[in-house]
Amino acid sequence: MINHIIFDCFGTLIDTGTGSINAVKQILFNVNSNVDAKSFYADWKRQKKVLMNESCLTGFADEKTLFRLSLAQTFADYGIAADAGVEVKPMIDSLFGDRRLYDDVKAALKMLDDKEIEYVIGSTTDNDSLMYYLELNDLRFAKIFTSEDMKVYKPNPLFYEKILSANGWRAGECLFVGDSLVDDVCGPKSVGMRAVLLDRKGTFAEDESDVKPDYVIRSLLDLADVLAKD
Repeated sequence: MINHIIFDCFGTLIDTGTGSINAVKQILFNVNSNVDAKSFYADWKRQKKVLMNESCLTGFADEKTLFRLSLAQTFADYGIAADAGVEVKPMIDSLFGDRRLYDDVKAALKMLDDKEIEYVIGSTTDNDSLMYYLELNDLRFAKIFTSEDMKVYKPNPLFYEKILSANGWRAGECLFVGDSLVDDVCGPKSVGMRAVLLDRKGTFAEDESDVKPDYVIRSLLDLADVLAKD
């Protein structure tokens, strides 16, 4: 039986919008580069993910540090001679912008309250940016678990195990809800949790994916159907 739900935050509860890609465009403009912003950002994110995985093994670095280090590597890969410590500023600034809740969030959380289902946030992020957006959107959670606090990033199994241990929960009673197949499906399932993929745009094709979520939903309001099946 599902008694507890762990929500990813950005892309699940809070719409990240175009803030990140706009920051990338500004950075490339500042360094006088005409490379494609989407390609550059995709490579930057891949490099950042590599550093996240490494930091779980060699020593934790917060997300802002990883943005800077991975930008330096991406600059090098693209042959851009620029100081990442300076040029990363538009991306860091974008972490404190005007990102808002998806329309279904408040109603979905009220539904869980009515059903007396306990829920928390489990987010790969720094504390200050997460708390900034929760306050901006008047969103209250009894417990919040971040990579900065736990010193580990998704999808390392330790991320999810620490949440279970801190609450005294059994994995089989928990549902992880998020928009990432790797971080919010593969990671939670590796420790025995069930996982819900939030596919707002309807782009997930089960027959084309090696990753199999326990449930796929288009809206957080669909969690009511998931709970009814349990």
